[in-house]
Amino acid sequence: MTVTGAAGNYAAVYDAALAAQRFADHRQPGDHWAEWAELFRRDPGRPPDANLSVIAGCLRPDDRLVDVGGGAGRVSLALAGRVREVVAVEPSAAMRAQFVAARAAAGIANARVTPERWADSSETGEVVHLSDVTYFVRDIVPFLAKLHRAAARRVLLTVWHPAPGDFDSELRRIVLGEAPPPWPGLPELAAVLWEMGLLPHIRPLPELPWWLPETAGGLTEPQAVDLAMRRLERTDDGTRAAVSANLTRLFEETPHGLAPRWLAHAREILLTWPTGGHDSVSF
Repeated sequence: MTVTGAAGNYAAVYDAALAAQRFADHRQPGDHWAEWAELFRRDPGRPPDANLSVIAGCLRPDDRLVDVGGGAGRVSLALAGRVREVVAVEPSAAMRAQFVAARAAAGIANARVTPERWADSSETGEVVHLSDVTYFVRDIVPFLAKLHRAAARRVLLTVWHPAPGDFDSELRRIVLGEAPPPWPGLPELAAVLWEMGLLPHIRPLPELPWWLPETAGGLTEPQAVDLAMRRLERTDDGTRAAVSANLTRLFEETPHGLAPRWLAHAREILLTWPTGGHDSVSF
């Protein structure tokens, strides 16, 4: 059956990105995060950054927080002290192992992790949260509907804009003349939610990507060229020469050094909506 409208467009964008091998097909068996799981583990006791503080401000002490695709607990374990219980739904065994290790190291007693995919999970809570998951979901309407129905009070959903796979699209256009197909991201997701009759509050969060310290600037010219080469995954002299020739288009001067222009506007976006009247919404 052909899906039309916003949901059909979302699937088409997903299919084009998948066909271009811009990400793995997470619907297939296998632990796609095994190689990177440890990189997503962070100290649950760290001081909350501005983005995490916004999420925390949406929670109540008596909430059960369900974290869909909760990974290594980067978000949910840091919020465990603010809620009654944390439940992470995480199909990656490698991510679950990192979650368990971080939980033990922090002495957190009110958090657990379950191995299901979200489509197979029966977990519910006052608040359902997910971060950086929707890009990898083709059939987005039933996925979002399940989030809505599982949350007694509120859904908290974050994506990066541009999507992580699109962070370097402008870099690739300038240096290599490429125009890779985009990931399904904020524009497509918002359109689907509106088509479903859900009107989320959309809020850009203030912090730059936590995994890209280079966005803050402070790079020397050689470091700037090296950053661009790493992001392009290229080592050849021709690409290096093209980066150097476009240095002022790619980087801006700051009081601390060079900062990448193509990453300057990347922001985490919070989409959130109440679910108290979910029985009246028909999907």
